[in-house]
Amino acid sequence: MERKALPASRRASAPGRPVSPLRRVRLAHPAPAAETGPPSEGRVEVKAESERTGTVPPEQAGSAPRKDTVPGETTEKVSEDVHPKQEHVLKSLPAKGGYTVIPLPAFAYSRNESYWIGALVPILKANDKEEIEDIFAPQYLHNKFVGETFSLNYYGYRNETVQYRAIASYATKVERTFESGYKNTAVSGGRYILAAEANWFKNAFTRFFGIGNRSRDEDETTYTSREANIRLSAGLNLGQNFSVLWTERYRNVRVDDGVIPSLPQTKVQFPTLEGIDGAQIFGHRLTTLYDSRDNLLTPVQGTYASAYFELAHNLIHDEPDRWFRLAIDARHLIPHASGRMVFVGRFLFDHVFSQGVPFYERPTLGGENTLRGFGLNRFVDDNLYLVNLEERIRIYEKRIFDNPIELEAAPFLDFGRVNRNFIDRLQRTQFNPGVGIRALSRPNVVGRLDVGYGKDGGNVFVGLDYPF
Repeated sequence: MERKALPASRRASAPGRPVSPLRRVRLAHPAPAAETGPPSEGRVEVKAESERTGTVPPEQAGSAPRKDTVPGETTEKVSEDVHPKQEHVLKSLPAKGGYTVIPLPAFAYSRNESYWIGALVPILKANDKEEIEDIFAPQYLHNKFVGETFSLNYYGYRNETVQYRAIASYATKVERTFESGYKNTAVSGGRYILAAEANWFKNAFTRFFGIGNRSRDEDETTYTSREANIRLSAGLNLGQNFSVLWTERYRNVRVDDGVIPSLPQTKVQFPTLEGIDGAQIFGHRLTTLYDSRDNLLTPVQGTYASAYFELAHNLIHDEPDRWFRLAIDARHLIPHASGRMVFVGRFLFDHVFSQGVPFYERPTLGGENTLRGFGLNRFVDDNLYLVNLEERIRIYEKRIFDNPIELEAAPFLDFGRVNRNFIDRLQRTQFNPGVGIRALSRPNVVGRLDVGYGKDGGNVFVGLDYPF
């Protein structure tokens, strides 16, 4: 089972980034306990991108959905067929002051990391509308490579436009994660967007296979990614669906030895690889966004399209020391079958211009949010294209632990590839069929388990949020 790495949704996505420990072991329970983890982009399996962009919850069933990128609400009503009233089947465990406590076993497995086993205690606080506002999740895990891991995770959804997160994790060997984030999409009466996130982590399980679409599974190597990231964003809401955002980011990367004894070290196998000696990166990004979805975290209809252009440079690199990056991400949701099914399509294009770009700054495919038949960052090169097709089918609705819960099945097909240039771009495309199971506690929480198959075999991802 591959572990989940860092949101785009709530997190960024770059090689080497960790996922909060809570994401590393994600339970498929009704009210899940927990980005872009750290920016730039992985670990709570419940692990993540994630490059998360921040989330805003929708309204409860039967009311007008909330907008997350622009203040105000849509005028369309959501059908009772889309979000029906759930039947109460289980009562909350004993709690005081409006808190629900759910002690749970936690476990995960991946071929590189071996088994993780321990316990997780999500503590959920809901408001009068039965929307989860706060998630506290202390967690303990054991792994034979990094020993005992203790973590504290907090996720706050103060209202439809403001979110917080704070994560602290410490392992007895190597691994560390400290992360915080804030986003407000309706500052000063809804005119402005402000966001900030910072993290420092050591991810002992990062992998590298080589550059290009033909990199082989048998060439897999291991390294520990030691990073510090700071990301500051300010934006302007231009209207009902349009926004523009300016982002400044700093990334400090050091490549250390990995902890997987069965794999060779990346620094030994690829001694001349760009970025192997580390980097200090400053990036300046301009993003334009169109978003007509009914909400960001659990949408059932609408269109999302973003495009960004970034100039970045490495402060400790000889010439060339700067590069340009262009990315386009488009998604569309089509509800049908009286709202019980939602077809979702996504197209992603990502290209970096210049030479001498560190390998962890290049476009990557593989992981829970891109090609789900491969592990995180399986393919690396100067450009990529990706198509995701998914049918989300609601199969069950109940009240569990005092929270309304929906269960979805989601067959999917992912296909795409990386390449050095645009020639033969459509040849040797990687195809990954699979199926997912999703547990939703609207409007703030989506837990998921995705099983995908690729040329290297199968992979299982457990985590938070929709993949796109």
